Amino acid sequence: MSKNYLLIILLLLFGWLSRDRLPTEYQFWKDKHAWIKVQNISEKDLKDVSVRVWSQPHQLGTINQGMTQELKVNRRSEISDVVLRFRYGSAVIEGYVGALGEDNHYQMEISVNDAGIVSVQKGTSLKVDERSK
Repeated sequence: MSKNYLLIILLLLFGWLSRDRLPTEYQFWKDKHAWIKVQNISEKDLKDVSVRVWSQPHQLGTINQGMTQELKVNRRSEISDVVLRFRYGSAVIEGYVGALGEDNHYQMEISVNDAGIVSVQKGTSLKVDERSK
């Protein structure tokens, strides 16, 4: 009987130690989606907005002045760099905005201020309406 318990304990220990090596679709204890919110709080419309997450571009199109667009993407790995690209007036602005990972609960809020200055907030204080669905 004690051999059975020892075998079960060893299997559980092995499973616990290799939990991050499982593909993301089988990691039921973690979020399956990443949430990115892009806010335009500048004086101009943002045109041709795209967000690159997990090496894949996601087109958001035009974000009018004072508007917000949310992006929900399936998580492909533990961490990803996020790159934002948009046209602000006649200038094309592209830049790294941060890393998206478990430490910020796969959530990021990107705000574009006047003159195309980008600020980023990460983590659980973000309010995304569809998250509870």
